[in-house]
Amino acid sequence: MNRREFLSASAAVCSAEWLLRGLGLGAEEKTADLKIHPITIPLPIEREVTALHISDTHLAYANDRDNDAMRDIAAKRLKAFGGKTLEMLRASVLCAQQRGELLLHTGDMIDFVTDENLRLTSEALADHDCFVSSGNHEFARWGAGDDDGKEDEAYKTLSFDRVQAAFPNDLRFCARQVGGINFVAFDDVYYYVADDLIDRFRAEAAKGLPIVAMCHCPLYTPELFDYSLSKDGEKVAYVIGAPDEKMKAAGYPNHRFRQQRTNAVTQAFLDYLKEETQLKAILCGHLHFPWRGKFSETAEQYVVGGNFFGEANEIHFVPMG
Repeated sequence: MNRREFLSASAAVCSAEWLLRGLGLGAEEKTADLKIHPITIPLPIEREVTALHISDTHLAYANDRDNDAMRDIAAKRLKAFGGKTLEMLRASVLCAQQRGELLLHTGDMIDFVTDENLRLTSEALADHDCFVSSGNHEFARWGAGDDDGKEDEAYKTLSFDRVQAAFPNDLRFCARQVGGINFVAFDDVYYYVADDLIDRFRAEAAKGLPIVAMCHCPLYTPELFDYSLSKDGEKVAYVIGAPDEKMKAAGYPNHRFRQQRTNAVTQAFLDYLKEETQLKAILCGHLHFPWRGKFSETAEQYVVGGNFFGEANEIHFVPMG
């Protein structure tokens, strides 16, 4: 099943154990609702820090404050995602609570902006320590009557303040230190980054702590690009920073090529990250399947599977040596 089929077909919750074994993510641990994959990341820290990483919950609900179009879309989208997106989120929060873990979410908590989706998000995240980055679906305005389909900063601004109010930290850029680790979340939801992101990231690196970056769209590597193409029937990798020639050779549809083409600011940021030795790991989602691979000499990238499937990574950040 490719990524497009995830968005349009009923999603059966199935085990990806065969895939995870090959990617070195570890044997999965099945709870009542979740499939949890253990990952160990050695860092120059003094004590172990454990976090539950999830992404792509895609809450798809609407209430009486939302209009008829939104309620109709929500019903169809909820079915497409297997009908249990809220249950999977609640199970994830409960799991993190019971294990005393920080909960990390890397975008697409909601499927599109509705009063009910934002209410459920705020309610679910109120009872536990969470740190998040945003996803492209956080700002989708389906059924609102002003959705022109163009995902850009103007479009995002239409709902940003309302969406931001439901989340525990800044959705554009936020850094938080936990146990000697600097978690840095940034916005790359439309396949580009803010003009000042390099400066802000450098300021965090200057603090001298190991950085674990969080974003929604995975960052380009040749290996991830090729693997993602093999999983998508449309032959689109859905990564940020893919070279033009790679996208053209893959046969990207014109609208996807325009959507995912890298600008100069974004490329400069990716080049900087490749050389930033304080960067130790990148956590992301968006693809709805799990993957792990080297990003730079000092950092690996970890893509977690869809939370609507019940997928989660339990990450053990352990002292080196």
